Amino acid sequence: MLPFINPQVFPSQLLPLLALHFKNPKASSDTDAILSLALKRFDPENNKNYIFEIPAGGTFRLYNGKLFKRGAKRVKRYECLEISTGKIYLFQPNAEVEYIK
Repeated sequence: MLPFINPQVFPSQLLPLLALHFKNPKASSDTDAILSLALKRFDPENNKNYIFEIPAGGTFRLYNGKLFKRGAKRVKRYECLEISTGKIYLFQPNAEVEYIK
């Protein structure tokens, strides 16, 4: 990836984050929350919210239409209650969701 980490390919704000990521890459770029959030700032069609932006007790919808209520934060992830089944799921803080007001 070294040839691609230059200002002709990526904006200069992303270069330090990309270099840090590729020193020890994760299985997915979304597991690197800092890089994921930085990349999404450059997405012009990004009108979604993130789990960490949803207030505690707030309702949100996933891409598949399922509704959840945001709960407490554990160490790194948020507990969320699926409204229709009552099951608890854990979400990464940078998961993209649609906030239901």
